Amino acid sequence: MTTHSDPGAGDDRGTRFNVREFARTARGNHRTELDLAEFATSPLNGETLHAVRYLGRLESATMEHLRNLLVTATHKDARVTAFLVTWAFEKFWLADALDAVLEANGLPRAQDVEEGRKRRTVSESHDRRGPIRRAISAIRLGVPIIALHMTTGLVDEWVTRAAYEKLSAAGDSASLRSTIAMILEVKSRHAAFFEDDARRRLAEPAAARLTAKEIVTQAWPIGAIDRSAEDRTFFDEYVFGGDDGRARAVAIEARIAALPGLDQRVAARIRERLVP
Repeated sequence: MTTHSDPGAGDDRGTRFNVREFARTARGNHRTELDLAEFATSPLNGETLHAVRYLGRLESATMEHLRNLLVTATHKDARVTAFLVTWAFEKFWLADALDAVLEANGLPRAQDVEEGRKRRTVSESHDRRGPIRRAISAIRLGVPIIALHMTTGLVDEWVTRAAYEKLSAAGDSASLRSTIAMILEVKSRHAAFFEDDARRRLAEPAAARLTAKEIVTQAWPIGAIDRSAEDRTFFDEYVFGGDDGRARAVAIEARIAALPGLDQRVAARIRERLVP
């Protein structure tokens, strides 16, 4: 398998996702699409606004994550890199849309709120490595690490979708539901790419073994490792707490177990990290 693939519509592996079309039709500033007038008379409650702020921080953390990916073999794959650059662009504007919701409710942007103490656990210590240490480690792992990155991106899409769906169903705000519907529409293409690429790469035994070993230590969602302990606990309980939350985690577990090269053991360990 070559790592210098055409970043366009397809390649010799029969790719279904059209990266060139994705880049051409990337969606930017959403503020003109948002209906925010409702919030002037019916502001969102504190719990809902907390969830909006946290999701905004996660969407805006994409550049940090992209930096970590591009010091590995992933940057050698032109097609993946072309997708990731456009993906980061779209997620920047999703974060801005969530900031617009916060501002309409009289709150500062998510990035302007000072966060508290971070959660420190031994199992997540490898995620705190800086870019130099990541790059050195990635040299040893080589091309199979791309499968890990694509699978991590896919599971992250499933986790954040669960959060957005919970947020949409939690209240009676038509404006918030409309905003979330727009966000999920944008993110649906992200999930489509990650799933297409992850499934193809996981068909290679070395890539599947590396992914199975490394993904079980990942902090969820992507970017959570740099958020405060208070916010992470809130997110875990908000999305995956209670019977409904556990059902969301079990649904994600089933989707992970169905990926090539992974199994129920890997999926169960990820589910355990989601449920508070």
